[in-house]
This record gives sequence, structure tokens and C-alpha cells, in this order.
Amino acid sequence: MKEESGITSRKLEVNHVRSSGARQTIDNPFLTFDDIEVNSETHRTELEEYVWQFAVLADLKDRYELLRFGARLARDKHEAISRYDAELTDREKALIENEKAKDRGFWKQSKFFRATIMTASLGGMIQGWTQSANNGTAYGMPQEFNLCIKNTDNCSSSDLWTFGMLNAVPLLSAGLFGTLVADPLQENFLGRRGSVMLSCAITIASTIGACVTHTVGQLAACRAINGVALGAKASIIPIYSAELAPEHIRGAILANWQLADAAGIFFGFLVNLLTVVYVKNPSSAWRILTSTILIPTIPLLVMIYLMPESPRYLMKHGRYRKALESFEQVQTTPLLASRDFMYAHAQLDFESRMMNGSANEYGTLAERLENGTTTSLQEPPPLAPNRAHLEVPRIQSSISLPQNSQDDDIVIAEVQSTPRINHQSRMSQDNGQNGNPVPSHVEQAWSDISSLNFETGIQRAKKKGNPYSYHIGVTGYYKRLIELWQNRRCRRALLCASVSMLSQQFTGVNTIAFLGTIVWTNSIETNSDKTSAIIGLAFGAASYIFGLPAYWLADKVGRSNLLCLGFPNMAWSILVFGFLFHIHDQSVRVPMVSIFAIVFVAFYAPTAGTSPFSISAEVFPLVSREAGMAVSVAVNLLGAGILVLVFPFVFDSIGSTSSFCIFAGLNLVAFVLVYLFVPETRMRTLEELQYTFDLPTRWHIKYRVVYIRKHISKNWLKYMTGRKVDPPIPFYEWARVMYGQREQTS
Repeated sequence: MKEESGITSRKLEVNHVRSSGARQTIDNPFLTFDDIEVNSETHRTELEEYVWQFAVLADLKDRYELLRFGARLARDKHEAISRYDAELTDREKALIENEKAKDRGFWKQSKFFRATIMTASLGGMIQGWTQSANNGTAYGMPQEFNLCIKNTDNCSSSDLWTFGMLNAVPLLSAGLFGTLVADPLQENFLGRRGSVMLSCAITIASTIGACVTHTVGQLAACRAINGVALGAKASIIPIYSAELAPEHIRGAILANWQLADAAGIFFGFLVNLLTVVYVKNPSSAWRILTSTILIPTIPLLVMIYLMPESPRYLMKHGRYRKALESFEQVQTTPLLASRDFMYAHAQLDFESRMMNGSANEYGTLAERLENGTTTSLQEPPPLAPNRAHLEVPRIQSSISLPQNSQDDDIVIAEVQSTPRINHQSRMSQDNGQNGNPVPSHVEQAWSDISSLNFETGIQRAKKKGNPYSYHIGVTGYYKRLIELWQNRRCRRALLCASVSMLSQQFTGVNTIAFLGTIVWTNSIETNSDKTSAIIGLAFGAASYIFGLPAYWLADKVGRSNLLCLGFPNMAWSILVFGFLFHIHDQSVRVPMVSIFAIVFVAFYAPTAGTSPFSISAEVFPLVSREAGMAVSVAVNLLGAGILVLVFPFVFDSIGSTSSFCIFAGLNLVAFVLVYLFVPETRMRTLEELQYTFDLPTRWHIKYRVVYIRKHISKNWLKYMTGRKVDPPIPFYEWARVMYGQREQTS
């Protein structure tokens, strides 16, 4: 197992040291600034100069000392603590040193952060509650509107399509319109919090309207309006949570959206059961059930107003002082808040230059001071002189890269001893002219990124009051949508997010979440609405209970890995679930169907139930995150809407067993798609994910098909017996080893 040795130590180094070679990838933008040599004229180092210029532009000169410490802390935590040892209190040192310790989980974060995440969870609960409430309206609503939904009643195709449309219209509306308006609403008018408040107001109005409707058209219109609000919340709240969450617990926080959705499903089914038991008038029952959607909506409307706005949103709109205050509210100490603030700024700055086509990944963020891409100071202080004598010589790799995959193990093993560049050295600012030529095809990859008129964009940014020309401030929503396809990095992230979102619908879980009542009524051959409600309640409880492990599995195992583990198990369990409907004895069939529905959910909840939204909220660049998340959520909701629309007709045409066999096959298809196209995102900062998706998709396919397959084939017995296994090299590191030198010489 030579290729596995030394991996742990290499993983510990990755966030502190930069890689060598021409295809350099910046893990931390601040590492590109020198913080040793003091300029004789400005009396500041290069890092200090960058912070000072930003402080002047952002009108934060009074916070310069704090920002300088934050930049140094972001650059190198241990060096910063050593430099400021005499000024830091013991409590501050402990908070910084132990920030990512196992005991520094959710309940050890600031009270504002905890309150904000719990408030945001109500958005997920509203979505789940709406699903199960619409499911439960199958008791009473079809009779009032003269719709046939039972197999035994020889239903017409028209009735089945109408019933499917009533359940699908909120999802289709959410995917087509809700996600479309989410970005302009939050970026141009109301911000994250204000947009959520407006969505809640729309939900309240449409829910009240649905309760008093008397025709199918009226109900469909109210549900369509409700869907717009659902789509907006589903696009906004995961981003809001991701932008607030610390990196080491971000997976758990993002899993919270789907767990809150599962909790909403449970409470919706609980209310459904209570309604069936205690409300004898079916016409009143479905209206009362619909009105219960207001229970989580009204608290969210009130509480979100009291929470801090997303600091990264504030930064993108030039409200730097408010952004810093927001970071201070959600962090445990102002020192960590200043670090997050400066790191977010540096990454926005670097991403913006790359998106504008004015830089490529070989350039350093320090070039920003020389390129003049920001609004200039009236008297810009001179930069530090050329420090060529301080440059650490590049260490050329001695690895002879193989021409076939059979030699991969040799390469992985040899790289363990390859030294790295000292992190104090500056990266070459000449795009490889000093002995490291930049491949022409890579230059072209960045030269065709953006077609926007940047000068016009700068003027738009100034009108918005943002003194710093972030790409997000100079590009309209629709141009950012186009860039999701034009920009290769965004296109890869969109593929990853769309595959993960669509795979959730391939599981077939929403046929139960949205249409469980009709499934149970038609399949277990009982007219007991109470029995159907009890089974639905058990499904909702299982969704939440089995989803709880995702809180620690998301960051321990990984989002993509959880999906890959879940799909094969969901495939066989839903296959068995479908064949159980052939049991003739109802006393045996009902409990067996219920048990395997729960078995299926046990595999679904901690894997496909939580990972897709987590992945989609974190894979896009900060400057394109709203547009990317909107498209990803649209894919998910449109997939769910189409599924709910056609499933009643398919179910009536081919029966329960054949219907669920289709989903068993789709689970296997989803496994293949996720395995090949969804890189692992565990334990990487939102900003560092930028560089994972710089790498071509075909490299990831080879990584999974060749390297990971070999790793699993050699270690499967250890995994099965619980013995210690050295983890495989992450895709990001593997690509450095396999393609770094080849890129230099190509």
C-alpha cells in the first residue's frame, strides 16, 4: 500500500502551503502577498498595503488594525498568533486555536448564529409541511371537485391528469418562476432577509386563498402563487445559511435544510392524521389541513427580520461596515470575524478578476495593486520594490508522468517526497515567462470567459455605491445566468449541482411525500383514510429520525460519498417495496409495505435526502452563487413537478410494482451520474472550492474510474471489517500529481 503512505500529513498541509509548478492553484489568496519586507516609503509590507488600500476604499480606516490582524490570521493562523502573542487574551487564543475542534460544534457558536440557523430552518419546514399538506388534501378535496383518484372507481385520464396537475403546479411554478425571481429580488431590492420576508407574505396570502377556493382553477392558481414563494425560499435560504456557516460545520448546517424539510413533512402528516380523526366533514378537513401551513410561516416572517443579514451579500453591495458587524454577530470573537471578512473580500476580489477575464489562475492577487482594476486612490502609495532576490527558486518535479493509468500508483507514491514551495515566496507575476511557460490552450480557456463590457459594469457598480468593483456588482442577473454556461468553472459546478439535484428525484421518494395518500389507498386495498394517514406519519417520522445522522456524516464521510453509498441501497429497497404489493393477504401486506417504506427512507434520509442542497449551495463561485443555486433548485423542483404530474397516470396504467421497479433502475442511473460528475466537497472552504472546479470533468471521471476503483478494490475488506484505512488522495491533490507537469510541457 505504498501509494497510501503519507497521505494524512499531506492533507494537513494543503490549506497552508501552495503547490509548485506552472499550473499553480491558490488555496489562500493572502499567501500571494509578502509579509516580511517593509517598504521604505510606505512603511508597510505588501500584505499591509493591500489591507490599507481596501480599508481606505471601504471607509474602514478606523478598523485597519483589526483588518490587518484578520488578514494575517487568514494567511497563517500560527504565525499570526505568534506575532500577536502578547496582545491576545487566553480566551482569544483558545477560540482561534480550537475553532475546528470536535467540541466546537453548532452549540458552541455565537447565539446570533444559532438563532439565525434555527430561524432559517423554518423555511425548510414550510416546504415539507406544504408537501404533506397537499398530500393530505386527497382526503376531501377530490370529492368536492368531483375528481376520481382510486383505481377501483375506473378513473378517467382527465381526472388523473387534473389531480396530478394540482399537486405538481406548486413545484412547476417554483421551478419556473420562484427560482427565476429569487436572484433579482435579493440582489436588486430586498437582500436575503427581505426576500425571505416577502416570500413568507406571499405564502400566507396564497394559503388563505387556497382555503376558500371553490373550483379547480382557483385552487391551482393559489398553489401556483404559493409555489413562487417556495422556489424563492429554496433558492435563498440555503445560500444564506452557507454564507454564515463556519467551514468545519457547514455540511451539518446545510443538511439542516433538508432535515427541516423532513420535520415539516412529519408535522404535516401528523396534522393530517389529527384532521382525519377529528374532522368528520371532508370538505372542511382539507381546508383546515391547508391552513396549517401558516404555523411555521408566520414565525419565520417575524423572526427573520431580527436576524443579521448575510455579510457576504453586504460586501458584494459595498456595505462593508455592516458586513463586518454582521460577521462579528455570527462569529465568537471579533478577531475571527475580521479574518472571515478579509478572506471573503480577497476571494471576491480574485474571483472577480478571473471572471472579468483580466486575470488567470497563474496570476497573484498581489497583481491587483499594480493592474489598476480597482478604483484608484488619489495618491496611491508606492508598492514594495521588486524582490527578485527573495524569490524561492521553483522546485521542478522529478516525477516522470506515465502515459497510461497502470502507472498511477507509482506517481502517487513518488509525490509523497516532492517538496513544496515555501509559502512566504511570491508566485511569479509574469504568467510563466521565467522558466514556466503558460500553455496557450489554458490561456485561451480564460480569455473567452467573459463578454461583458467591464467599463460599463464599473459605472454600474459605482451607481450602487460599491467602491470595489466586484464582478457581482457589475454584472446583471441574466448575464450571470449566461456565464453559468460560458465560464468553464461555473459550467462544471452547474453540472455537479444539477446531477445531485436531479438524482434526488430519481430516488422516487417524492411519489410518497406528495402522493402517499393515493399510493396507500390504491395499493393496500383499504378505504381507511386513517390507515393511510398513519402510514404517512410513520414515513414522515422516519424521514426526520434517519436524517439526523447527516449532521455528522456530512462532514465526516462527505456529501458525494454519502450519495454514492445511498443509491445502491435505495435501489434494492424500493425494488422489494414494489414487489410486496403482490402479497394477497392484507394483514401481511400492510405491515410489510410499511416496514420497507421505512427501510427505503432510512437509506434516503441521510444521503440523497440531505446532500443535494448542501452540494448546490457550496459549489458555485461567490460571484455566481445566487444564479447557480437558482438554476439548481429549478432543476430539482421541475423534476419533482414532472414526477408528481405524470406519476398518478403511470401508477394507474402499469400498477404499483412496475412503477417502483422503474425507480429502482433510476437509482442505479443516479449512482453512475453522481460517481462520475459530483466531486467531493467535504472540509473545503466555500472559497477553496473554486479551485476544485477549475479542473476538467474528464480528470474527475478518470480519478473515480481508475484511482478510486483501485483504492476500493484493495481496501474493501478493511472497510467491511472496520479496520483503519488510509483515505485516498483527494481529487484536487491527485490532479496536481497526475497533470501538473504535463500541463507545463504541453
